[in-house]
Amino acid sequence: MDPRLPFHPGDGRLRYAGPAVVALPGGREVAVTASLVLRFDPNRTDNRESDRDSTWAGSVTLSDPSSDVDLFDAAPGILRMPDGRESEFMATSGSTEVGLAGLGPAPFVKS
Repeated sequence: MDPRLPFHPGDGRLRYAGPAVVALPGGREVAVTASLVLRFDPNRTDNRESDRDSTWAGSVTLSDPSSDVDLFDAAPGILRMPDGRESEFMATSGSTEVGLAGLGPAPFVKS
């Protein structure tokens, strides 16, 4: 059994839940609701080594599910936060609601 703490609020990890924008390849932008978590914490000893390359993860859901956008086409996409910070991600599943794995620094964590 995995000794890591559960992937839910209360586990001490930095999180973001709220509005964002996904920029798809080709320049189209769509409003989404994001639910994100920082996976790698250099101060903890129970990190997985693979978390170093994919430091944040979560899901995004189209704000307008009737739009003709398939979020799985974000390969890679850019997730932009309301304050303008952004980072690339790869969609891992879904179409109007997708799982994602971050590429690079988490855009919801201020450095």
